[in-house]
Amino acid sequence: MTGTKRRIEETPAQAVVFLETLAGLVEQSPVAYRSAAAADLAAHLRGMAEAVTTEAYVNPAELETTRQYAALDWNNEAVAVLFAAEHRQKLH
Repeated sequence: MTGTKRRIEETPAQAVVFLETLAGLVEQSPVAYRSAAAADLAAHLRGMAEAVTTEAYVNPAELETTRQYAALDWNNEAVAVLFAAEHRQKLH
């Protein structure tokens, strides 16, 4: 179908997991932030995730399943990067 825009619907659980993942990345980013600033920003992001969880009444089971899928996705992405052709020679 030419010209049709496809959109993936996001759920509150996905928003929570995104914010949690972003908080984790910020904490591990010493290049972009001082450690104290990274900790403050990560805490703010986690607070936003908690607010979404509370205000949107996120189902705990759905949230846990979404976290598991997200962890799997991140793991798959990391493995794909590590085994990309340009990285293979460094693994020997």
